[in-house]
Amino acid sequence: MTSFLPAAVQPAARELLMTPARRIILLLGVPLSLTLLAWTCFAIISQASQGSYAVSYAPVRVNGGLDMNIYGGDVTLQGSVASAARFTGSGTVWYGLNYSGQRPTLVTAQTPTGTRINFTCPNYNCALNSTVDVPPQAPVTVTSNGGNITATGISDATLQTGGGNLTVDGLTGNVSLNTDSTPNGPYGGGGQVDGTLAAQNVAVDTGGNSVDLQLTAAPSNLNITSEGGDVTLQLPAGYSYDVDNIKEPLSQVQMTGPAPPPAITVTTSSSSRYRITVNADGGAVTID
Repeated sequence: MTSFLPAAVQPAARELLMTPARRIILLLGVPLSLTLLAWTCFAIISQASQGSYAVSYAPVRVNGGLDMNIYGGDVTLQGSVASAARFTGSGTVWYGLNYSGQRPTLVTAQTPTGTRINFTCPNYNCALNSTVDVPPQAPVTVTSNGGNITATGISDATLQTGGGNLTVDGLTGNVSLNTDSTPNGPYGGGGQVDGTLAAQNVAVDTGGNSVDLQLTAAPSNLNITSEGGDVTLQLPAGYSYDVDNIKEPLSQVQMTGPAPPPAITVTTSSSSRYRITVNADGGAVTID
């Protein structure tokens, strides 16, 4: 219906009064909205900026042993390097960093047993591929959550990949090699272990994958668990070995049938000081 009242007497539009409650809503809502917008933009940029970048950290002096934890990525360990008392610097340590959003964090601490280096990945979205020159005679413990580890010329090493492969060359002393992604789990899922060793005491667990090792010195104790993976060992000639090839459990026989007979061509003696224990759980075993 058309109004014939003069404009001056028509009802005015109702004004929005700024009550205390509305002021509080504006005061809190605007910053919150801006914060959510900023985080959304950051997430988009982080995902779009993935790539491979070089990065360096301040030098780290190693006192005693080296204990290094890597969230993800491959690690190359180089031992017997006389100038390797420090990390980073000319021609050494960290390189090939893959990250998005934030660069990884490197935290160091001195413990009673040596120097600890902990690499953490912000938002679980990066991987560090690194080369580390290990000081001579420094015991080494490295844990990589899924990356591959390559180790050369190290004495007394404990290496765990969490599912990656492990390649060794000339390791001595006491050596523990573990590629099992689920240690003590029923389904395995580890990487393979291969290379050469001159160690006296060796423990290997692959969580279902293969082992292919050449021993350049007769080991005092060599204990291998492959959980179904094939095991191939080459031992130095001229020695006799106390070989214990553990049979697979009955349940394994029922599921897959008996394992093929082991091919053992080395000289064996139950009184030998060199003890070889293999638990392949159905995998083929070759010892020569």
